[in-house]
Amino acid sequence: MYEQFYGLSGPPFQIHPDPGFYFESKGHATAYQYLRFGAFQGEGFIVVTGEIGAGKTTLLRALLAELDPAKIVAAQIVSTQLGADDLLSAVGLAFGINVEGLSKARVLVTLEAYLATLATSNRRALLIVDEAQNLSPGAIEELRMLSNFQFGSKALLQSFLVGQPELRDIIRLPQMEQLRQRVLASCHLGPMEAPETRAYVEHRLRHVGWSGRPAFDDEAFAAIHQATQGVPRRINALCSRLLLSAFLESGERIDLERVRRVEREMREEITGEREKPRAAAPGGVASSLLCVAGSERDELVAAVLMRAFAAREDLPPARLLRFTEAPEPAGDTVAARRAGTAVDAAQTLELPAGPPAARVAQAAAALAAMLDASPPAALVAIGDGAIDLACAIVASEAGIPVVRVDAGASRGRRALPRQRRRVLLDHLASVAFAADPVAGRLLETEGLPSHCIHVCGSLAGDVLRVGFSSSVDPGQVFRREGVPLSVLSDPAGYVLIGLDDSSEEAADAVLGVDAQLRSMGWRVRMVWPVESALRERLAARCADAGAGAVNVIEASAGGEWLGLVRHARCLLTDSDRLRDEARAMGVPSLGFDEGAGGRVGEAGARRQSALRLAQGLADTIAGGDVRIPCGAEQGSSAERIAGVLSDWLLARQDRNYRTFLEST
Repeated sequence: MYEQFYGLSGPPFQIHPDPGFYFESKGHATAYQYLRFGAFQGEGFIVVTGEIGAGKTTLLRALLAELDPAKIVAAQIVSTQLGADDLLSAVGLAFGINVEGLSKARVLVTLEAYLATLATSNRRALLIVDEAQNLSPGAIEELRMLSNFQFGSKALLQSFLVGQPELRDIIRLPQMEQLRQRVLASCHLGPMEAPETRAYVEHRLRHVGWSGRPAFDDEAFAAIHQATQGVPRRINALCSRLLLSAFLESGERIDLERVRRVEREMREEITGEREKPRAAAPGGVASSLLCVAGSERDELVAAVLMRAFAAREDLPPARLLRFTEAPEPAGDTVAARRAGTAVDAAQTLELPAGPPAARVAQAAAALAAMLDASPPAALVAIGDGAIDLACAIVASEAGIPVVRVDAGASRGRRALPRQRRRVLLDHLASVAFAADPVAGRLLETEGLPSHCIHVCGSLAGDVLRVGFSSSVDPGQVFRREGVPLSVLSDPAGYVLIGLDDSSEEAADAVLGVDAQLRSMGWRVRMVWPVESALRERLAARCADAGAGAVNVIEASAGGEWLGLVRHARCLLTDSDRLRDEARAMGVPSLGFDEGAGGRVGEAGARRQSALRLAQGLADTIAGGDVRIPCGAEQGSSAERIAGVLSDWLLARQDRNYRTFLEST
């Protein structure tokens, strides 16, 4: 319709995937090279994940167009809850093999014979499984078994698993260990940044002969990115409507006002409701979002959230409430400790040094007074400390909605205070943001209403975008803490330990790993940041055990922690959140499973876990300084949270308004 008016040779923003429009963003370029690498290797598995509309199918079609059919026979299936037996039949049909009525054993024999025939003619088979997150673990295991087919020393089948982020959760399951060993490369397609969104729009326009009509304002490109969060399919849908809107008015320019109007119209079409103006708080002063950061590390998360909140005109202003000791520790460099967390609206409450219970009580009393004086629209609970829980309880008792970030985080052993606080914080939430579907399902099983749960991705990549450039060199920390600086030039580097559990059992688990490494002939430097109250006791325990390679240091936060992770050879942790941070920086991580960190008291289980972890560390170090590419650093979870929070606040305001009308 609008193509002829603007002199375009065709529609530039079709929803269906078209490899001719393939745009190589940073994330897509990485994923594409992984696929090409995998196709060249001709064995094992390549895993590509991404959100709905991220461009996975377009990427696959671009690769298929490049492959030489004389050398590679490619088949593609789209998984729709296939079981193990159904999957084998689907694979046969995808390669054009008639398997109807055959038993499973006959299907396997027929498939192997077909694949061997290809090998004798110097061709090989490539299987692409799209929407692989729908596969059952049993079906994935059948794929792994197919990868065992060989002709001489050559694998007969290679598989690409492509799906939504839930696929990663399936692959992480304990029973998927053998599959993980066959994964040659894995990457995640994150959303595009604002400059890439603009380049993507212009690329598709130029592909159909765009000569600058209609023109796009700079502010329009920024609004397109904000409205679509950098997801290609959403960009296509919005830009197609923008061109139609401009054409209907014979317009020659797409500006900020048009983008906002069209985006609002599209949202209203989906929800069936027209947007209503927000009501002001009593006195005509706009309400606010109060972000509570009980620790310095949580301030990094608060910073990225507040930046995302500030970018939306439909959200109230956000302010940060942080807590510090009074006075600050001697020699403390606030700028270094809080690297990357500077925000315009921050209030610091000084708490007296003393018993933790007294500090928590004072924090709760101070917050209660603040809520009485200026009640916020919601309290955003970020951390899982005692102060965070106390603030959430005070807000809930005062009728202030609690917004929980990082809800449904790995629970671990319920006897641990931090795990119990996580459960309580989640149950106080009026709206809970989970990092992944596994966390979302955990919240549902624990009784949270499904309409309160929103899966918006991990904030780790967003945190790094704010704090990464200001990360503190680990040499500064090591110099202060007495860790030998020679470890920074040692080819083996150092292993960073990050544990939610800093108990005696956790120390036993760490010492067990160290003992296993020494028995294998490895002396690996381990750096273990802990709270100041525990440092002396745990350091003495390590010294008594003769573990001189385990350095217990003062817990590092903010830029210091990011610097330690950034330069570590490997992270050893029991925290999903810390693993996300490591993954976003390309640092390998190993997790304490059941039997480590004091979760299982039986000594034999701890020894088995220590042996597994020691072998994993040895393999990682022996493999050289290899970083694991991942698209997490491109994530925009904070923007997704801001969008959901805006809709939730609007819906809540509407409910309150209807209640007011009914009562009058």
